[in-house]
Amino acid sequence: MFVRFPLRLAAILVVALLAGCSPATEPSVGVGAEARSQAPLVSVMTLETRSVTVWDELPARISAFRSADIRPQVSGLIIERSFEEGSEVALGQALFQLDTASFAADVASAEAARQKSSAALAQAAADFERAQALRQSNNVSDQNFDQIVSQHAQAAADVAQAEAALKKARLLLDLATVRAPIGGQIGAATAGEGSLAEATSTVSLATIQQIDKVHIDIRQPASRLEHLRNMVRTGGLQQTGAIPIEILLGDGDADVLAARALFSDISVDEGTGNLRLRAVADNPDRRLLPGMYVRGRVPRGTYPDAISVLQQAVVRDAFGVPSVYVVDGAGNAAAKAVQLGDLVEGKYLIREGLAAGDRIVVEGQERLAAPGPVRTVQFGAKPAESAPDAQKH
Repeated sequence: MFVRFPLRLAAILVVALLAGCSPATEPSVGVGAEARSQAPLVSVMTLETRSVTVWDELPARISAFRSADIRPQVSGLIIERSFEEGSEVALGQALFQLDTASFAADVASAEAARQKSSAALAQAAADFERAQALRQSNNVSDQNFDQIVSQHAQAAADVAQAEAALKKARLLLDLATVRAPIGGQIGAATAGEGSLAEATSTVSLATIQQIDKVHIDIRQPASRLEHLRNMVRTGGLQQTGAIPIEILLGDGDADVLAARALFSDISVDEGTGNLRLRAVADNPDRRLLPGMYVRGRVPRGTYPDAISVLQQAVVRDAFGVPSVYVVDGAGNAAAKAVQLGDLVEGKYLIREGLAAGDRIVVEGQERLAAPGPVRTVQFGAKPAESAPDAQKH
């Protein structure tokens, strides 16, 4: 009895000692810290609202703001061309000079006819004054008096006709100098000195195009017209209600020119279902030339308080349902389903699912298999792979 008791007591003491050394209480702290230190590292960003305009990029073609074909209004032999092809010409500048000999002769003839009719009018006026004096003393018959009055009126009409003929002759003489009807850049001449210019010809002598401003004809789906009208009515684009257009010449911002819409056609192309939207743009550097094809960006809609996320932040499941990983205040990330809108400049507009102030994962989603703790670094600050030291402070 005295041997067994100490052995049993010793066994109880050993069991108690082992129980005291059990790790059941300490891992509650140590295991959590280790799990946090081994959590996936991701790049995050905080969402903010901003105004976003959605654009449609459509084909467009440039045309001159104004264009005029130079045609003579009188026929004659061209004796001088007064411009350089491809140069700028001003309104009213002389371009072609026709032979004026016949026109000058017509002016001289009309001037002589006017002088003759004026002399006849002076004689008829004197006869009329004498007839009036004789009529007061009853020394002229009514028939003679009426005849003198008629002759005076006829002489006055002859003078008016002669003056009109002289004016016309002078006009034809002036038209022998072919002038620029508009200012702009003149192209190649189709006729030169020694050529016969005919007023009835359908071939122009040259063409002037005003290109310091240009028209841009954009073909857009007819279904978009109502969206533009709504934005103009509600003032969703500008305070003035004008529709801004962007003309893309290249890939950089320096190759983007501003334009504004003028009008839209009222008829739709039956073959394509498109209609023409005409815009105008300043072109002081002559970068836009008539006939050039460009791309025009037309606003589809403006969202003043939009939430948008980078395209790379959106993940999809096996069924194609989009979601975004959101990091809560405790540092845990979980996928949240979202409804996507248009893709604008590499960012999806979010219709539902996110709000301003949410922190979302932009890079590192492939490391997240299930909701859980993550280590975060601000997106764009450092590459996610080299940032764990920044999160240990």
